[in-house]
Parts: sequence; C-alpha cells; structure tokens
Amino acid sequence: MRKLLVSFFSISLILGTILVPVHAQGQIAASVTLHNVDTSTFPVITGFVDVTDANGIFASGLKPDAVSVLENGQPIPADSFTEMAIPLQLAVAFNQGEALDARNANGISRFQRVSQIILQWAQARPTDLPDDLSLVSQAGPIINHAPAADFIVGLEGFEPDLRTATPNLQSLVTALDVVSAQTPRIGVKRAILFITPQMEDANLAASLEPLIQRAVESNIHVFVWYVDANTTFTTTSAAVFNNLAIQTGGSMFQFSGEERFPDPEVYFSPLRRIYTLSYTSHLNASGDHNISLQVNVPSTGMVASTPQTFSLNVLPPNPIPVSPALQITRQAPEDDPFNSEILLPETQELEIIIEFPDGFERPLARTTLYVDGVNVAENTAEPFNKFNWDLIPYTVSGEHQLTVEVVDSLGLSKTSMPLPILVTVIKAPSGPAAFLAKYRMQFTFGAIIFAGLVLFVILLGGRFRFLSLRAMQEQRRVQSDPLTQSIAVMAAEPPATEVKEKSPKRQPKPRKAKTAEKSENEAAASLARIQADGQFSAVPPIPLNGKEIVIGTDPVQCTQILDDPSISSVHARIRTTEDGGYLLLDVQSIVGTWVNYEPISREGCRLEHGDMVNFGQLKYRFLLRTPPLPRTPKITPVNPDE
Repeated sequence: MRKLLVSFFSISLILGTILVPVHAQGQIAASVTLHNVDTSTFPVITGFVDVTDANGIFASGLKPDAVSVLENGQPIPADSFTEMAIPLQLAVAFNQGEALDARNANGISRFQRVSQIILQWAQARPTDLPDDLSLVSQAGPIINHAPAADFIVGLEGFEPDLRTATPNLQSLVTALDVVSAQTPRIGVKRAILFITPQMEDANLAASLEPLIQRAVESNIHVFVWYVDANTTFTTTSAAVFNNLAIQTGGSMFQFSGEERFPDPEVYFSPLRRIYTLSYTSHLNASGDHNISLQVNVPSTGMVASTPQTFSLNVLPPNPIPVSPALQITRQAPEDDPFNSEILLPETQELEIIIEFPDGFERPLARTTLYVDGVNVAENTAEPFNKFNWDLIPYTVSGEHQLTVEVVDSLGLSKTSMPLPILVTVIKAPSGPAAFLAKYRMQFTFGAIIFAGLVLFVILLGGRFRFLSLRAMQEQRRVQSDPLTQSIAVMAAEPPATEVKEKSPKRQPKPRKAKTAEKSENEAAASLARIQADGQFSAVPPIPLNGKEIVIGTDPVQCTQILDDPSISSVHARIRTTEDGGYLLLDVQSIVGTWVNYEPISREGCRLEHGDMVNFGQLKYRFLLRTPPLPRTPKITPVNPDE
C-alpha cells in the first residue's frame, strides 16, 4: 500500500509539472515592446518596437496607421512605422553529459548529430546580417561574440569529454552572461539555444526560477533541445526545461536519436525582424516625460506597451544679429546731390543667426523685426534669417532700437537684446546757393561759351585794328617816300626864290606805362586739411576771414560747407576775438568737435597756432599766417650757497 501511494504521488507530480507549460502556453498574449527611445533628433523622436501576436510570433506587415503614440497621455500619430531586418545575438550552450555521447548503429553520437544540424544552419543563415554568435559549455565560453565563419571553426573543433561530464546549469548561466552584454547594434534581439540531457536534480525547478526571471527581464528567448533517451521525455526534468522555454518566449524540441530536427532558422527568423518608429513630438517644456504605444494587432486587437520615461531639456531658440551697421546715413543720390525728394538707401538688409541652446535644431514658424517696438518686417517662410528694413519713413536723424523675435514649431519664442542703430539723414541743400550749385555745370558751360565769344570778339577786333594800323603805316611810308611824290609843273616866269624852312620832325608822344596792381587778400589764419597718415591734404585750406565762420552741411546757414556724413547741418562756429584771436564753438553737433583730441566745452576753445581740430571725422591743423615767435627759455641761475 505504501509503495502504491509513493508511485501515485510521483505520477501526479510529473503530470502536474508537464501541464505547467501547456497552461503557460495558453496564457501567452500579444505584446508591444518599445526599445531605445532616442531624443537626439528632437522634435523627431525614434525608437524600436517589437510586436508579437497571441502565438508569440512577430506581427509582420503593420502600417503607421495601426500605431498611436501616447506622449504624456496625449495621442500623436506616427510619422513612420517601418519593418526592418536586424542581426541576431545568439549563444549556443552545451550542457555536457553522458547521454549526448550515445551512438546509433553507424557510430554517430547524439552530440555529433546536433553539431551537424547547427553547422548546417550557420552555413546557410542569411549572409547579409552580421549575426553575433557565441559557443559555451560548463567550462566557459569557447567562441565569444564572433561572426559566423569563426563560430563554424570553433564548433568544428569542439570535442568535449561527454562521458565524464556531469550535467548542470553552468553553461546556461554562462550563456545568459554572454548575451546580456551590450548588443552590437540597437534593436538586436537575444536568444540562447540550450542543448541539455536529463538532469536528475530534485531542486532543478527552484534553481531555474531565477534564471527564467533574468531571461524574461533581459528579453532573452531560450530554445531548448532536450537530448536524451525517449524514456526521459515525460520526466520532471523534461517538464521543467519545457517550462523554461515557454516562459522565455522560446520552445523545446526532444531528440533521442530518431526524431527529425527542426530548422533553427524557424526559431530565429522572427527574432530578425523589428519595427522602427518615428513621430514628431509636441513637447515644449523641459523635464521627465513618458511615452507608450497602442498598436492594432491583427486577430488580437489593440495592444498597449508599457510606458517608458525619458528626460528632455527644451529651450527657446536664440536670435543673434550678424554684424549689423550701427550707423546708417541717408542722403541724396551721388549723381543728384540736390534731389530733395529721394534719400538713399531706401532699404537696409539685416541678417541674423538662430541658435538652439538645447542642441535640438528644429523648424521655425516665424521671425519678426521690431524697430522701437513696432513690427517693420516679418518672415513666415524661408528664409527666416534675413530682413529688408524699409528706411523711407525715416527722414529725420535719430537713434532707433532694433529687436528680433523668433518662434519655433513648438511655439517657443525669444526676443534678442535691443540694438541701438543711428540713422543720420543729410538733407539736400536749398536756397539760391543750392540753386547755383545744382546748376553749376550749366552755368559753367554758359560761362565758358560766353568767355569764348568775348575772346573771339576781342581777337576779331584786334585783327581789324592790326590791319588798320598796318594800312596807316603803309600810307605814311608812301607819303614819306620821294620816289612816289608827284612833281610840280614849272611856270613861265622865273620862279621866285622860295626859302623853305625845314619844319622840325614831329616827335612821338611818350606812351604811358600801365602798371598791373596785384591785390591779394590773404587771411590771417586758416585750417589746413590733414590726411589719415598725418600729411597735409591737397584740398585748399579754409581761410578764416570775417568776424565769424559757420561750418556745416547746410549751405543756407553755413559759410563753409563740409561734405561728410559725420558733419551736422550746423556743426561749429569760429569767431574772431577783439584781441585778434580765434574762438572755436561747437553748435550741439551729433558727432562733436575736438581740439587736440579733447572735446571742447560749451564756452568754446581759443585756438593756438598748430592746434589739431576735429570736426566729426574730418581733421584740420590751425595755422596763423604769421606764427608767433618761439619763446626763448629764461634761465635763472641758482646760488648753491643759498
């Protein structure tokens, strides 16, 4: 009776263990797993997605419309959901034991049969996918993370001592360590082909439990080839290994020597497929965020993935103006300097650089240029980094504040620091002097023509006078020549004796000499133009005549016109003092007036011979016609006894 109870208990334990995998297989459900969420190309976020159906098989053929991304709970459509082939990371683990050395009638052992099938698979596997293959035993790794060619060489040379080896779980532990290492490529899946005989260990299920949990957490699929006598196929050991395979997403094949081996590629082909996901994020704040997927799997329905958390640092874009002109001068065209209706330039091009401090370059929605807080130019399409500032409304000199605002596709915006820009407007001269200057070419040509006519008349009159004088001289010569004089007829009576007095010769009157008087109106002082190299310019000096000289660009208000953007309409005055000196005054000019590189005060500055005077950017030397005598230094002797 006691033996019967023991036998019944053993059979119940075996049946219960065998039923475990069948029950576990029935509990398999479709799954969606998101791997390696990558935010390096934000706002586009990518990742790898593994989708399996209710049978644990990779769900192939899914399209983007079957996927919905939940970003912090908000649904976002997927931009792409593409199926792709990937390599496999596989470790073949041999649990050596005497049962693997059992031979058939031809003397071929079970180990040799198993090795031959694996070699055939390794030689016929897809060559375009660089699988990562390893071979391990109880002694440790034999081939570690090698390509297929090296794996084949290692397996062909592997000759374990099967008769003396005792089966244990060390080869499975080593295989888990090997495939748990960093994969050679993102998204690569891991698998173990575990070849083992029966293990007569009462604690086998308990020993395998942490290994199963580790494999499940690392998403490692374990496929078991149970190689032993067929009488062991229904043992507790077989049931426990079958449970290992099913719990980790693999399967188990039992081989006693007569069974037909399955093609290993049937195991590994679904592991060579994965989906790549990309979507455009709507996040516009830094911090921790979570993402999950909802995938409509055929024959199963909607399946959700486990949410994953990722950190993101998002900052608004930063606009930076590129070397803007800090001063813009508007004036009449060079070929028409007296045009009072047109001021050039009419537009000013501005360029900016847009930086992304968070390192995530993304599309822009708008860039806006503000002048004194007023929107003057806006871009809503490319190019976003250039503006054309309309300058026509600016007809008076003044300083203006420029700022640039940029808004990205996430709605984040930032405005640049205010940039002061000085707009100088030089108006065209007006009045009689301006009229004469405007038509100076016409007047010049008219004067030249008039002078030519006068000269022609003078030359013509001189010619006539020369001819008349020559005729008079010829007439006098003829009259004074006795050969050309007529002879008087003699009378019958004897002529009376005539005494002819010889008249004295007419003396020519003395001609008065005309003395040309040279009048020179030389100024007592002048301003000589100095070049950038310190030499005197070829421009004539400015004479300082009269009681006051007014310097500027306005020909109506000024007596001396200086044509330079840095000169104000009325820039400075030079007055003659009662003692014959010269006083320089600044008339609130924009750029200023300096003497010897120092700005003059409101009271003005008395000029001395040789002083350096700056009107804006123009440089002059003050010179007296009669320079003062150099002072002779006075030497006072010092008595050393005092």
